[in-house]
Amino acid sequence: MLPYDLLADLPEASPAWISGRPPTIDIWWWAYAESQTDWGKVRSALTVPEQERTSSFRFDRDAIGFMAGRHLQRSVLSLYTGKAAENLNVVTGDHGKPYLAGETALAFNLSNTSGLAVLAVSRDCSVVGMDAEAHSVALEAGTAEIICSAAESATLSMLQGAERQALLLAFWTLKESLLKATGHGLTVEPHRLTVRVDPASRAIRVEHDLPGDGAGWHHRLFRSPSGHMIAVSAQSDRAGLVFRQQSLPDPIFRF
Repeated sequence: MLPYDLLADLPEASPAWISGRPPTIDIWWWAYAESQTDWGKVRSALTVPEQERTSSFRFDRDAIGFMAGRHLQRSVLSLYTGKAAENLNVVTGDHGKPYLAGETALAFNLSNTSGLAVLAVSRDCSVVGMDAEAHSVALEAGTAEIICSAAESATLSMLQGAERQALLLAFWTLKESLLKATGHGLTVEPHRLTVRVDPASRAIRVEHDLPGDGAGWHHRLFRSPSGHMIAVSAQSDRAGLVFRQQSLPDPIFRF
């Protein structure tokens, strides 16, 4: 298994700007309970286009995941910008990467999966990408051929059962987080990337042939109390990047 940290063990995140602090990347998460959340209230807190998008989903679970993610995104970005959540102009670039119109000092990325919405945000990184998946997810047979490089496939061939599934899921979430950070999304085949661990520092590296500056990347894996694997990829020219976390309280949406 690749090295990971427990999300709950990270220091507490804060949107406050403190002069002289080390560079940070904050992970905000909402482990929601579908049956205990008033999704009508959540929906009403979204913008009209977001409400319309919610109505377009065929399955309730997809609509719920979308609402949870957009609520978390607007709530947290409001804290960092000082603007009302409904006034934030969140737009998407090529391949769906979100950004704030007129805001260049804040990098962020969102992921939502069953039972969890999670947002990474930083004032000290040029780009940020993240992905989250439930530990219980069983990737389909043949998925490894699509996801893995030759070196990764060789490693997986020596593993079986839950250990193999956990490593494959780690490969997938890390690659997804990097491709979201760079803005490529799934236009790049995941097997073109290779996840490695530095033998001395135990730092995670992702080797690739993508265009652009390959320096200053930070890749981390976390396990959340909600039973999810979270991968974050961020690029920063500042050393000593500190990861922090904060759970989003949701009492106003409880039944």
